[in-house]
Amino acid sequence: MSNKRNHYIPRFYLTGFVDPRNKPYIWLYEKDNLDIRKSTAGNIAVRKKYYSFLAPEGGQDSEIFEDVLAKIEGRAAPVFRVIGQRQSLSDQERIILAIFLAFIMVRVPNYRENVERATADFMKRMNEILASNPEGFKSMIEKFQEDTGNRIGMPVEELREFFLGDDYSVKVDSQFSLDIMPLMAEKLSLILYRMDWLFGEATDKHKFLTCDNPVFYCDPKRSSRSLSGTGLFNEDVEVTFPVSRDIVFIGTWKKASSYRKLDNSLVKEINRRTVVSALRFVFSSQYSEGIHRLVQKHQDSAPTMRVNRIGPYIIGRME
Repeated sequence: MSNKRNHYIPRFYLTGFVDPRNKPYIWLYEKDNLDIRKSTAGNIAVRKKYYSFLAPEGGQDSEIFEDVLAKIEGRAAPVFRVIGQRQSLSDQERIILAIFLAFIMVRVPNYRENVERATADFMKRMNEILASNPEGFKSMIEKFQEDTGNRIGMPVEELREFFLGDDYSVKVDSQFSLDIMPLMAEKLSLILYRMDWLFGEATDKHKFLTCDNPVFYCDPKRSSRSLSGTGLFNEDVEVTFPVSRDIVFIGTWKKASSYRKLDNSLVKEINRRTVVSALRFVFSSQYSEGIHRLVQKHQDSAPTMRVNRIGPYIIGRME
């Protein structure tokens, strides 16, 4: 069993945001924290036993997931160097980068916490729906007891009323978000691979930020008051991922390719999206009071997966 800390953002990637005038440090901005700190890539974006799960033979194992992610990172690192040299990517390199981005999306705390929270909400709403039909609920419980041999230990009607109330919570084991990680990454990588890619270059004045949830997507044309979420298949969706302090990945469904120098306003807008996406931490190669103010302005802005009931249906969406 491994007791070491696990990076949820790869260390090699974070080195792309080192302050060139203050090596090997990266500036750390935290939401709802007035201090601007500096740290090294090895000491940020880590959590103890973050990939730990209950092994079939018993005990905790955190090596399996870390080994898989290490192989993905090992293949991706040379692709990052190709991008840093402003060279075109081969088809194989596009596949590698799409897989890397997909795993970044699903391995970060914001995504895992969203999945666990949304699943718990879904289970509570399903309980409510089932309990709203007295006869159907009674039949279901009786069948459960008959099939399993387990008794629920309380009157069926009392359990039904309990489910109709809101005086309980559902806790989803963190292993669940680990279990679905490979499947979700596979689906996301296929979508990302099919998109058109543009690499934007920073300016001398403004460099790109990154954060603890660096892959962000939005529809710039969608009103902030819209009740619908934004999906990766939205016609106008834009996916952004800061590759380094100098280059950002932009994925769209519109014709785009190669490398393009961005102006200050576009760099600032992409940085704003990165800050909005962050769960807690923003990482930068620059010490800046302006960045600090931007981070504090968006303290509760991380994307949220919501589960809502509309009529007889349960709808999940990312906001």
